[in-house]
Amino acid sequence: MEQIKHKKITKVLLEERAEQLLRAHFQAASLMNESLSIDKESLEAEELLQTLERQYRYGICGHLHEGEMLPDDFSDMRVYSALEELYAGYPFNAFDDNSLGLIETITLAAQARHELVIHDGISMRDLFDLDDDFTYTSGEIELRELAAIADMSVQSVRNDISKNAKSLKFRSSGGKHYTSVTEAKNWLSQRNSFKPTINFIELNKREQAESLLYIPVAKDGSYFTSKCRMTRGYQVGEKGNEQYFESFIEARNHLLFMTQAKWRRPNEKGNFGIVSAAEWKFVPKEEVLKN
Repeated sequence: MEQIKHKKITKVLLEERAEQLLRAHFQAASLMNESLSIDKESLEAEELLQTLERQYRYGICGHLHEGEMLPDDFSDMRVYSALEELYAGYPFNAFDDNSLGLIETITLAAQARHELVIHDGISMRDLFDLDDDFTYTSGEIELRELAAIADMSVQSVRNDISKNAKSLKFRSSGGKHYTSVTEAKNWLSQRNSFKPTINFIELNKREQAESLLYIPVAKDGSYFTSKCRMTRGYQVGEKGNEQYFESFIEARNHLLFMTQAKWRRPNEKGNFGIVSAAEWKFVPKEEVLKN
């Protein structure tokens, strides 16, 4: 199955995939036990959908929220991904588009995200008051995981690597290819399509206690400040679907919840152009809001 582009993942698509997967699974169960009576119309995939949404927010969007993880999420997603591939084929053909691996893409991106998060010293154990960090990390990211979190195809990643002699180095094992989290992190920071992790729990605590603002930083090192204000206000969002905000904080808050933060900022000649977040940083409030 092909990995799906992030912009195609919507709440409606997640709901449809969850319902279709559950119905296909019960159809398979009825093949093994003809006496099994199932009313497919009454099936509800609420728990499955909640897992998909949690892992989407974590893996694809990079959002860390309080109470957003359950210990079995990662192992459950691997099962759902395997079932998705099984039921996409004959005789089930369970999904509206059987070529797209929606659950697979989220699963791979979430595993890559977890490697990045743990590498950055964020403890799931402390964050969610758990007994342990609940899933194994290796310090490496597999090629398909890297492609999923970068919102690229595997072939596009390979093409990028082949063009750049200083690009990623991979080791092969069991037919798969792995790179270190450190190298992956550096490479991802240069990809416009990568969504950096946003730790909302730390954000709320530090902004209140330390007079800081959590703001997006573009790959050229420029960041979102009061200098990004245009005549009509702060212009943020995807090109062709941008919004204006009078307040800097309102604009920043909108950027926080975008799938990928994008805003207009002036270059050295004073011309405004769109940039994307490569990372988020805490910066002293007076530095961000100075005229």
